[in-house]
Parts: sequence; structure tokens; C-alpha cells
Amino acid sequence: MTAVRIADKAVYDGFVLSVGARLARHEVRAELAGRHIEYGINGVYLGAGDQHHDLTTFIDHAMPNGTSHEMVKGVLTGRARGVFQGKILVRPDAQKTDGFQMNRALLLSRDAEVDSKPELEIYADDVKCSHGATVGELDDDQLFYLTARGIPPARARALLVEAYVQEAIALIGRVLVRDAFAAVAAEWLDRHVAGEPATGGEA
Repeated sequence: MTAVRIADKAVYDGFVLSVGARLARHEVRAELAGRHIEYGINGVYLGAGDQHHDLTTFIDHAMPNGTSHEMVKGVLTGRARGVFQGKILVRPDAQKTDGFQMNRALLLSRDAEVDSKPELEIYADDVKCSHGATVGELDDDQLFYLTARGIPPARARALLVEAYVQEAIALIGRVLVRDAFAAVAAEWLDRHVAGEPATGGEA
């Protein structure tokens, strides 16, 4: 669990990468207790075999002029399951809050499953908040475009998934951290997307 309390004019940039355990749950709670805060919590979960990834986030806007950004992406193959529960609370004093929350999941097998519950609870009038969730598969037209140019199907799948995952990892501000996380994601893709799809067990 990660719990933070943020004061005036602070900037917070957090990222959650979940790849390894058979059963993993991470909870992030943030109280934006000051004014003019910039808060970011983004993440990626990559599941294969029988893995279960659960990410729960709670962002509490308590004061005015706060900004929060949350982008969580998932990739699931085999019989993996992903769960995202995210809530943004805007209290009555938190006028001029700007909150964004999005969860996107990519299913690479018919047995993979995702449950997503983004939520807004707003008690202030002058705010700009949005949230959403999407679940989908790889685009057949994009796959055809790549394979028609001589790229093997498994490699084409890996390239598309890599681009999808990198959109979230690119949000990491520190280059060294971003590169390290990108390397972990690339290794996972080589094992579970570029090669034969996983059918069971741990990642």
C-alpha cells in the first residue's frame, strides 16, 4: 500500500508496475491537503497464465486548485484477470479542481478478464473532472498492415502491445526510472506476446 499526504504547491509523480506475482494487490491513497498541487499516479499491469492483478486508488481533493492525473493500462493474456478500482473525491472546499482518470485494458486471449470501476464523487461546483474505462483487443487492420510488410505475426502483435504500454510508461518523469520500467515491460512482452501465448502458471 502507498499512502501520501501532499501539501501546498507540491508535485507528486507516482507509477505502479505490476508483472510478477500470481496474486497481486496494490492500494494507493492520496490526500491532496494543500493548494496548487500537481498529483500524478499512473501504472501498468501485465498478466499472463493464472495471474490476478488488483489496483485500487483513492484520490482525495481536499483543497482548491489541485490537479490530478491517473492513467492505468493493462495487458492480459492466458487466463489472467485484472481489477481496477479508482475513485476521485472532490470535497466542498476543493473548488477549481482538475481531475482526470482513465483505465484501459487490452485482452490478448478469450479467457482473459478485466473488471474496471472508475468513480467520481464531487461536492464542489467549479471543477473539471473526467473519468472512463475501455476494454478491447488488438486492431486487425493494424496487424494486417504490419504483416503485409513482412513482419511475422507474433512480432507484429508484440510491436502493437509495446506501443500501447509505452504510452503509460512515457508518463514517468525520471528518465532512469522510465528506462528501467520499460526494460521490465519489454522482457514481459518477449516472454508472453512475441513468443507463444501463455496458457497457465505464473509470469
